[in-house]
Amino acid sequence: MRTEIATVLPISSPGTPRREGAPRARVRLEPTRRGRLLITAVAFVLGLLVAAAVLLSVDLPALAGTGGEQPVTVTVEAGDTLWGFAEQYAPEGVSAQEFITEVRVHNQLPTGRVTAGQEIQLPFLEDAAR
Repeated sequence: MRTEIATVLPISSPGTPRREGAPRARVRLEPTRRGRLLITAVAFVLGLLVAAAVLLSVDLPALAGTGGEQPVTVTVEAGDTLWGFAEQYAPEGVSAQEFITEVRVHNQLPTGRVTAGQEIQLPFLEDAAR
């Protein structure tokens, strides 16, 4: 049977000086004024980033209550033209040409031609509502 010898270190009292290699007493760290300002600035910037991410991910027109101002989706039938849609759906004060240009931009149409069965959105023009 083999016996090993353990070394027992004496416990130092608070008044005795600390020896090399002995564990340190608990130290409470407090940030300086500059450190507190830095922490506050970092927290503020992070808050701005979170707010920006939320605003970019939320559909703002839906929150504004623009229920009646949504684009109208129309299925094109044989014989329909953008000029006909302009005469029927263009708000008062908006010319047919302006309305057709807006429809083409909104639907990313390369030309003014539409084909039967195609679905297009007719935008609500905010300038005409004023």
